[in-house]
Amino acid sequence: MNIVDIIQIGLLILIFISVNKSMIKKGRLIGKRSIVVVIHFLSRLIPKSNRLVVFGGESGQGFRGNSKYLFLMMTKHPDLTCVWISKNDRVVEQLRAEGYLSWKHHSWRGIYYQLRATLVVHTHSINDDFSKSFLGGAISYNTWHGVGLKKVWGANKSTFSYKVLHESNKWKRLFGKLVVRTNQAKQNFVVSTSERVSSYYPETFLVPKENVLELGQVRNDVFFTHSEEDREIPEWIRDEKVILYMPTHRKFGKYEKNIQLVIDFRALSEACKEMGYRFLIKRHMYSSGEIPKDYENIIDISNSSFDPQLLLKYADILITDYSSCYTDYLLLNRPVLFYAYDLEEYLQKSNEMYFNYFDVTPGPKVEGFSDLLLELKKAVAQPNLYKEERERVLGIFYSKENQGQVLTKQVDYIYKEILGIER
Repeated sequence: MNIVDIIQIGLLILIFISVNKSMIKKGRLIGKRSIVVVIHFLSRLIPKSNRLVVFGGESGQGFRGNSKYLFLMMTKHPDLTCVWISKNDRVVEQLRAEGYLSWKHHSWRGIYYQLRATLVVHTHSINDDFSKSFLGGAISYNTWHGVGLKKVWGANKSTFSYKVLHESNKWKRLFGKLVVRTNQAKQNFVVSTSERVSSYYPETFLVPKENVLELGQVRNDVFFTHSEEDREIPEWIRDEKVILYMPTHRKFGKYEKNIQLVIDFRALSEACKEMGYRFLIKRHMYSSGEIPKDYENIIDISNSSFDPQLLLKYADILITDYSSCYTDYLLLNRPVLFYAYDLEEYLQKSNEMYFNYFDVTPGPKVEGFSDLLLELKKAVAQPNLYKEERERVLGIFYSKENQGQVLTKQVDYIYKEILGIER
C-alpha cells in the first residue's frame, strides 16, 4: 500500500465520519435517554417515606409560584419533612438562611430526598423542576403555572411527547413512550381551574381525567390578601396609577420583533403624562431591542425579581398579547388591552391554541401602536367598558369556587386524599 492509497483511505474515513456525525449524535442521545429510563424505573424500587415531600418550581430556578405557597404552609405541619429542591445556588442559600430545608437537585442530599419522597409538588414538570431520573416511584402533584391559550405537552404538535405518541414506527414509538414516561412519576395529578380547562388537561398532561383536580391557582391568593410579601413591590408602584405591559415570547425568540419597532416611546411617554400613569414593561426573556431610558414615566422592570402576580395585583391596566397572565388578571376585573401587532403571523407560526383567540380575549385587540394609544385612553376614561365580557371569560377559565382564596383547600386535599394524614 503506497502513500496515495493511504491518503485515499484516510479521505474516505473522513467523509464517512462527516456524513455520519448526525448518526453519532443521535446514538449519544439514545444512549443518554436509555440511562435516564433505566434509573427512572429503578428509582421505583427505593422505599418511600410517606412523611417526606419535595417541592420545586420555576424550572428549578426560582422560589415563587403555586408550589412556593404550598411549601410555606406545609412546612408548618409537625409530622412532615418538606424540602425545596432547586437548580439554582442562590435559591438554596436564600431558603437555608431563612431556616428551611433546601438542596441542589444533583447534590447527594438532594438526590437522597428525591429518591425517598412520596410526593413531589411543582409548577412545570418533574423534568424541569427536579432531576426526573430519581422520581419514578413518587406521586406528582403538578400545580402548573398558569391558565393559558397555547397548547403544550401532549397537545402541542411540535413537542417530543406529541411526536412520540403519533409516531408510525412501533419500535420508535415504544422507546419514545418510555422516555416520555420519565417526565412523569408513578402517579400523576394536575391542578385545573374550571370544568372547561379540565376538559383538555388529560390530553395535555397525559393523565386520566379523574387525576385532574379543579382546585384553582394558589399563587392568586395574593390578590385577596395583604402580607409582608406586598412590601417587595416598591411603594411607588403600590400607590401610583400603573399600566403594566407583559407580552409573551414568540417561539422562544424565533419570531421576536425589536420593541422599538412596535412602540413609539416618545408618544407613549407623552400620553402617560397626560393621563397621569406610569408605564411598566415586564418583557419575556426572549425579547429583543433596547428600551430607551430617556423617559421617567416608562420603566423597564424586565430584569427585576418582582413576583409577576404582585405586579398584576397593583397594575390598574394590563397590556398583553397571547400571554396567560391576563386570565389571572381577570380575577381583578380591571381593563385588559391586547396589543397583537403580529396576530396573523403568530396564529400561523406559533403554538396552536385551545380556544378561538377572539372569543376569550375580553378587551380591544389592536395591531397598530396608534390604535393602542386610543384604546388605552379609552380604558382610562371608561374602565368598566368590557366589564361584562371580562366576567364571562373569567367563568371559562375559573369556576366560581376557584375565584377566591384556594390555598387552604389545596393543602387539605393533599393531606387527606394524597398523603392520608390529619392536618
